[in-house]
Amino acid sequence: MRPRVALSRKRWTKSTEVEPSRDYGAEIERPLDAEDVALSLLDAKVRAEEARADLSSTEPHAGLSVRLSRAMILQLQTEAAKRHITPSELIKRALMQYRPLRQAGRLSARQAGK
Repeated sequence: MRPRVALSRKRWTKSTEVEPSRDYGAEIERPLDAEDVALSLLDAKVRAEEARADLSSTEPHAGLSVRLSRAMILQLQTEAAKRHITPSELIKRALMQYRPLRQAGRLSARQAGK
C-alpha cells in the first residue's frame, strides 16, 4: 500500500509543476490580452500628459537658447559680475522688468519689436 501513496504524490507533484514557457522566437507575436491593452493605454495617457506639461512648463529649468554677439555677452558677464549674480539671473531680472510693461499695454508694437 505504501508504494501506491508514493506514486499518487509523484503524480500530484507533476500535475502542479509550472511548465516552462516555450521560446517561439522573435518572428511569432503573442496576441495581446486585456492587461497589455490597459498598460498601453495608460502609457499613452502618461506620455500625452508629459507632453502637455512640457509645453506649458513654468519651471525654472525650462531652457531657451538665444544667440548674442560676443560684445553683448561680455557686457552681460561684466554687469552680472558687478551685481554678484549669474548672467542667467541678470537676463531673468531684465525680462521680468520688461514683462509688466508689455502686459499693461504701455509699450507700442513698434517699441516691443513687433
